[in-house]
Amino acid sequence: MNRIALVAGPLFGILAWLTFDPSIIGVSDMSRPGAIVTGLLVWMAIWWATQVVDLAITGLLPVIVLTIFNIGSTQEILSPYANDVIFLFAGGCTIGLAIERHGLGQRLIAFVLRHVGHSPSRIVAGFLIATSLLGAWVSNMASAAIMLPLASAAVACFTGVSIEKPEHTRAFHNFERAVFLAVAYGASIGGVMTLLGSPPNPIAAEWLRANGSKMDFLSWSMIGVPTALVMMAATLIAFSVMFPMKTLASSSITLPMNHGPMTRAAKMTIVIFVAAIIAWVGAPFIKSWLPDLMLRDGMIAITAALLLFIIPEKKGSNDAIVPWSQTAHLPWGIFVLFGGGLCLADAMQRTGVSNTVAQSFTGLSVVPAPLLLFIIVITLIFSSEIASNTALVATAVPIVGAMAPGLGIPTERLVVACALAASYAFMLPVGTPPSALVFATGRVPLKQMMRVGFVLNLCAAIIITVACSILA
Repeated sequence: MNRIALVAGPLFGILAWLTFDPSIIGVSDMSRPGAIVTGLLVWMAIWWATQVVDLAITGLLPVIVLTIFNIGSTQEILSPYANDVIFLFAGGCTIGLAIERHGLGQRLIAFVLRHVGHSPSRIVAGFLIATSLLGAWVSNMASAAIMLPLASAAVACFTGVSIEKPEHTRAFHNFERAVFLAVAYGASIGGVMTLLGSPPNPIAAEWLRANGSKMDFLSWSMIGVPTALVMMAATLIAFSVMFPMKTLASSSITLPMNHGPMTRAAKMTIVIFVAAIIAWVGAPFIKSWLPDLMLRDGMIAITAALLLFIIPEKKGSNDAIVPWSQTAHLPWGIFVLFGGGLCLADAMQRTGVSNTVAQSFTGLSVVPAPLLLFIIVITLIFSSEIASNTALVATAVPIVGAMAPGLGIPTERLVVACALAASYAFMLPVGTPPSALVFATGRVPLKQMMRVGFVLNLCAAIIITVACSILA
């Protein structure tokens, strides 16, 4: 299958190029560069969907194809690979390294559990809330990795109670599965809150900015935060119905959450993190007072990262809060994938492919916009179960963005919904890295994950459709 997919990408790409090239068939509405870009889109979509090669390798194809066929200048082709959004995500990932390195994730769950309580249902809620809040700023994989050991510790505290009383066995297993799924799902749910939370977010935001829409850190959060909060509530309701654990409710425990005094590095990380958040959220207001000040999201993120690389973790220490050697853990491949997706979107815009796509969907404007939005959202949610959410958005955003005028849906609404939908895949272990990580523990049966995930996928489709219709 890998060999078939490896050949199918360029083969179907060439066929798409030849099909739409006016110099060959003579009846196409596309230009020759547009036909070549369409072929490139097909090639990249197949390789990204099948992941027959690394996603970053596919992201480099535009550099080769567009240069060979002279579709744009060198600057036009390469500049998307140094886009502000890539620096935003790189800086955010560096902050995530600092949070993970200095134990702030563990302190977050301790803080949340102290306030929500120690009954089983509240522990599940605590893990969902804490993982979601962490996932808003740290990659979903890192969020899940930080929380999994804590989830195991929480489950272990109940093991003795459940074994001694056989009637509690079913409730205990429900509690165990709910806690681990709260970690898996919380990392994805929180990822839509901010531009840093999930790779699809900055891809969609940058496409909107490049096409004249205002989409900064604050604008995104005004849509993402309410969506995530409602999704958290829906998840907790689904858990309460599908994982009854009332027989454990009378068991009160104290989780071992003593982390000792906070280190200087942890305190400095919090200061830098909070300062970055204030700058991101307050950027529109600061610009209104100082219109000549260039305050970009990526610049703020890189400034925070530089401080973490420079400030010593201890007085007199040669080690920084985040040593440069830790940058080996940054997702460099995702940065290249970002560039490839943005480069492809830019080429589609320059060659008129986006306009051609837009015109082909004008007939669907008679269908009610909310129904069309729901169909697109649910299609992307279930597509994300088997495809990388980042690759899916990189391919889909320029297409759905071009479709929006023809469908009678505001472009911003459709593009944001596309990004949110790609992050909300809850059914299969391959849907998101956190789901795969949790499934690998053996604590959650596949049948159980699919049953709960299917319900949450439907809830997500409804919530995203309503949220984007109201807020976007």
